[in-house]
Amino acid sequence: MNMISERRNFPKVDLRGHACILLDGVVRNSSVMNLTPSGIQVECRHQLVEQLCKHKSSAGLFPDFELEFELPVSKKKKKTIKSLCNVTFCRRQRQDSYHLGLNFVALGEQDERQLDDYLLHCEAA
Repeated sequence: MNMISERRNFPKVDLRGHACILLDGVVRNSSVMNLTPSGIQVECRHQLVEQLCKHKSSAGLFPDFELEFELPVSKKKKKTIKSLCNVTFCRRQRQDSYHLGLNFVALGEQDERQLDDYLLHCEAA
């Protein structure tokens, strides 16, 4: 067993789709890469990172913001998950591409249950 799997209760689950980040009243689009019970990783453009940097605190922390993404609950049905998030990491991949690790700060009870069910289903598959 390697160190990463020892630290993580749930493995990351690949998930492809779109996520919307609401910052300063503006919706920014990003692409979902993977998901865990505590957060999500997205790929975004430089403009979003630039916007986030404008709102860093004096301690260098990114602001909390609203996030929405869709979770497949069946082959034809999706559930929109909404959460307040913060940035755990920001890594530049290419000229205009960044990976953001986002932590769920506030997740509604029903959304949290839906997320847990989805992750348990993926783990069992």
